Amino acid sequence: MSTVMIKVAGEGLVEKAHRLADPGPTSGSSIVYEVQNVPEDVDTDAVIAAIKKHKGEPPHNAAYEVDFTAL
Repeated sequence: MSTVMIKVAGEGLVEKAHRLADPGPTSGSSIVYEVQNVPEDVDTDAVIAAIKKHKGEPPHNAAYEVDFTAL
């Protein structure tokens, strides 16, 4: 299992964030989510597609952490 950092920009762009980024709102209009428990055979593009299904607002806890199974 691995962790993937994903950034959702205010205008709707969803992309991979820097691995050292802190989860939560950025100084701009973006939000960084920490997607945890991602299976090793799932690539970043699949994680991005799963977040896009939630229209950029995946189910998360107060620390902006998301379990991959919730996507």
